Amino acid sequence: MSNREIDLRGPAQSRRGFVKAAGVALAGAGVAAFGLAGCAPQAPDSGKVDASADGTWDEEFDVVVVGAGIAGHAAALTVATEGNGATCLLIEKGSSPSGNSPFCKGDAIWTKEPEKLASYLEQLAHGTTPDDVLEAYAQGCSEIYDWVLEMGASKDEMSITEPATDPEERNAEYHEYENSYAFGYFAIGKNSKVEVKGPNHVQVFLEQAVAQHADVVEYRTSTPLVDLVQDESGAVLGVVAGEKSPKRIRAKRGVIMCLGGFEHSPEMMQNYLGQGAAVPAAGSLNTGDGHRICAQLGADFWHMNNVAGFWMAGRDLQNTAYTNPPIFKPAPKGFGITVGVNGRRFYMDWDGYNVREKYPYMSDISLHVGSRHGHMQFGGEWPHLPMPSKAWFVFDAQGLAQGAIPPSADGSTPDAKGYAHAANTIEELAAKMDVPVDELTRTVSQWNECCTHGEDVYFHRPASTLVPVSEPPFYAQLCAPSFLNTDGGPVRSASGAILDYEGNPIPGLYSAGEFSSIWGHYYEGGGNVAECLVFGRISAKSAVSNQA
Repeated sequence: MSNREIDLRGPAQSRRGFVKAAGVALAGAGVAAFGLAGCAPQAPDSGKVDASADGTWDEEFDVVVVGAGIAGHAAALTVATEGNGATCLLIEKGSSPSGNSPFCKGDAIWTKEPEKLASYLEQLAHGTTPDDVLEAYAQGCSEIYDWVLEMGASKDEMSITEPATDPEERNAEYHEYENSYAFGYFAIGKNSKVEVKGPNHVQVFLEQAVAQHADVVEYRTSTPLVDLVQDESGAVLGVVAGEKSPKRIRAKRGVIMCLGGFEHSPEMMQNYLGQGAAVPAAGSLNTGDGHRICAQLGADFWHMNNVAGFWMAGRDLQNTAYTNPPIFKPAPKGFGITVGVNGRRFYMDWDGYNVREKYPYMSDISLHVGSRHGHMQFGGEWPHLPMPSKAWFVFDAQGLAQGAIPPSADGSTPDAKGYAHAANTIEELAAKMDVPVDELTRTVSQWNECCTHGEDVYFHRPASTLVPVSEPPFYAQLCAPSFLNTDGGPVRSASGAILDYEGNPIPGLYSAGEFSSIWGHYYEGGGNVAECLVFGRISAKSAVSNQA
């Protein structure tokens, strides 16, 4: 039984026996839990391709990597450079990588003291991830900086923050924890002090590096994973993949799952996070396909109710698009106030994404207010705040002038662009928002009084964000819960292997990146990119070590 969650299956029995006893019922129930009852993902217009281990294959490779983000490319590059001639097929669901990798900032954490980093990570995990997995991750973080340089990254063009040596120095988001100083950050092609001539992002760098090994790595886009092929013992032998004409492809040494999260599956978002209306910042093709397939194989799961970075983001009035860059500059709610459908402010009136100044690392506001990237604070412990599916960001002409919504290239006003309602009075604005007029007028009056006196006595917003709502025209922008990425997926071992319900590796099956992420409680910024690099390498090494 997994030590991460209660086993609901009753008396202990072997995974093989359980699968045989449950048969199709297990697969149906497992997939139903992931929002698609009774069927595995299938290629469009293709019909079902036989996934049984009948010994016939359309193609063969040593390793098959599913998903071409940072994790997938790191895995493929490791096979190419450390696999002693091993061949690799790298497949991508979309016409180009469409997970979170191409859209992330690209910072990765690294360390010269893996033991201290592991200690910090173990404190962040709160027991949700085994120590040996975190130790493997920390050790990998001590190697990836040198590895990217060895693979051809330009040190001069990198943005580099050296790990600190003084405990009083803090690079970390959770600086109250021991050993939070023992790591730094690097980002490929992000040195603002030089002219960057090479790749300007880790995703681009890895794509270019993999392309140099076309003799052993074949990269195919528009090739979604349809199924995994197992033998009678449960070992994974290969994949069924392809859009219109799926092929049975043998993976002689292993399959590495790098499919990202389930951000774009409303069913799974509702089932596991209670946020079916939440809008992901990226990951348009991360729909949980790999999760459903692994559920049918009897994989154990972890961290399914964890997510990096919830906030209330500004959207157009139809809730079809962001009005601000969603990842690096979320809706700047410091230029106004956010109210619920009752016309009142609530805790997510502002968040850490909108703090435009740095506070002392042990100050109350740093420790207990707002968001620290991967953790919404509620008494310091809740993974994220319950957020409404709909709210309103209210600001005025002054807030608009300061940047509440980025100016239109053609000079159009937010209401003309469909980005916000506009009105000359708060009463008129309330009617357009469909909120109680008396509540909104009272809320705005209270807020303006706080701005006059320089203190938010209700929610204690920083003084730098006390911008009154007093100068017409007044605007109301729709806000919806938004987030960066989900963390949950099949349980991963320190060697990158995907584990079954009894904690045993499913032979031939590995994972990397946000698909089965290690982040189960608090998330440290820069940790996802590092995880993609680290476990992409670990899983590739584990796979190529198998006998073909």
